[in-house]
Amino acid sequence: MRYLTLCVAILGIVPTAVACDFHYDPASTPQYYRSEGWKLPGATGSAELSKPALFGDAEAYAVKHDESPYIAEFPAQEFVFKGSRQRMRASLVKASIVRWEVAKRVVAYSYNMIPVMAHRKGGKWIVDAEAMCIFWATFVDDKDNGLFRVLVPAQFSTELVPLWAKRKQS
Repeated sequence: MRYLTLCVAILGIVPTAVACDFHYDPASTPQYYRSEGWKLPGATGSAELSKPALFGDAEAYAVKHDESPYIAEFPAQEFVFKGSRQRMRASLVKASIVRWEVAKRVVAYSYNMIPVMAHRKGGKWIVDAEAMCIFWATFVDDKDNGLFRVLVPAQFSTELVPLWAKRKQS
């Protein structure tokens, strides 16, 4: 009888805890803005000289580093989201980086990242643990001045090509 009472109580509580409301998917990916530009670890690595992968009008170049795996250290950085200042925590990630170009101009860098715990030994990174998740971040140069002010937590897409690059390619 006690179990029946418990089941009835749970069935009465669960629907009220999960209230009926409208569910929606955002129409666009959020964009985080940093007026002084995001600090991009590893973006200055050498790009592969092989033929780039084409993605619409953009060309993708893998950025190579001397270390494998490449461990990127993102410092804590402040940014603006929906008009209010936020602070991103520092993070350590195993990263693959892609440089995106349109008409021979760099428009974005995309990072494929796995959060890690790691330490340096003898000048090399030793990975102690990896998170069981992978995420993307794309940093966009919105004003054609080499500062990547816009962070989009998603893979690169043709919608992320800035207006200045669209004008130059036509």
